[in-house]
Amino acid sequence: MFLGHPDAKAAASKVSGCDTAIDFMHVARVVAGRNDLLVELGLKGGSITMIRSRWFLSPFLLSVLLADTGMSQDQAVDVSAGRDGTAQVTLATGKKITIQKEPGQVGISESHIGPDGTVGWLAEYKVEGVSYPIAGTLIIWRAGKTIRRFPTEQSFYSWTFYAQGKQVAYHIGPLHGELGSHCELRDATSGHLIAAWDGDLESESNRPAWTKGLSH
Repeated sequence: MFLGHPDAKAAASKVSGCDTAIDFMHVARVVAGRNDLLVELGLKGGSITMIRSRWFLSPFLLSVLLADTGMSQDQAVDVSAGRDGTAQVTLATGKKITIQKEPGQVGISESHIGPDGTVGWLAEYKVEGVSYPIAGTLIIWRAGKTIRRFPTEQSFYSWTFYAQGKQVAYHIGPLHGELGSHCELRDATSGHLIAAWDGDLESESNRPAWTKGLSH
């Protein structure tokens, strides 16, 4: 079965229950540029001829695609909320990992993925006297584990990655009656405080660059 044949395209998209669409022309260009792989696979003349096993085809193409984009197979590509309030991280391979909830956690909100594959989200909690969940902890997750938790006794208004995912910036404050926006910039791994700023996020003047992704 040749790669250009319609049956080859259909078979590759169904292998191992994978629903991910594959750009065959892109894969062909990538594989053709890797002469060492062509030789190892016994493909002659520097061109793709035939791959018989459809069970071999999909994992091979997936690994080539990930290598071509520089993406690790265990890198996170999505974060979603589970029905029970957990965070579910989807990896580049399609595998989903359910993250254990924090004590008292009822949900998550505002998830982000950094350029380096680090992901984060706000853990939400029920607070007596408040009718809606409060974002009380920023969770940072990388390479299969939670690397840092940033709790607050107030509430998170917003947060973002900074410096290519190596740092996090966030805005915290009281639920009501905030007089000024308190923002902090911290190292995502160590939690070290790099900078702090108090001001008006609605004003574009005199704001540090790292606060640009923050809001009320």
